[in-house]
Amino acid sequence: MSLKEITSDLHHEAEITKFAKMLLSGKIEKADYRNYLYNMMAVYDPIEWYNKRQGAFINMHDLPRLKAIYEDFTELDECDYYYLTPATLEYKAYLHKLGNDPERKHLIRAHLYVRHMGDLFGGQIIKKQVAHISKGKFYDFENADEMKMAIRQILTDDLGDEARVAFEYAIRMMKDLYHGE
Repeated sequence: MSLKEITSDLHHEAEITKFAKMLLSGKIEKADYRNYLYNMMAVYDPIEWYNKRQGAFINMHDLPRLKAIYEDFTELDECDYYYLTPATLEYKAYLHKLGNDPERKHLIRAHLYVRHMGDLFGGQIIKKQVAHISKGKFYDFENADEMKMAIRQILTDDLGDEARVAFEYAIRMMKDLYHGE
């Protein structure tokens, strides 16, 4: 069974959260979008750091998103209210624990799969929907198809349970971002 099949129920659950619907509808306010980006920076930092340490970006020079997220975040600097949600704080701590676990650290690739494949697919819809408030550099890729193939090449059969964990955190974060949905 593929990771996509293993996580399909959670992927659907993430898509129907109120925050995701707001984001995908284009009806998101600048302050809410900036806060979303702030929370994304908090989790992309460890995901990308530990994946880079393990050599995951060797054939994926265009995949790291942290710099682009930061550029979008600072573009919206007139919105001065932002915070890390409880789910984001817990997820960030979890990622650091996972990345430093000698026996489980390779599972960080499941988080790269969930977050970055989402950017390569659904992120393209989000980019169009936030165009009125942001340049959406977060979702700009030179060669998206090449990045998708490169991610698939680093996936292993043992990532299913961890990919589900990544989706569970994503759902919790979106619920928190919608003020306790």
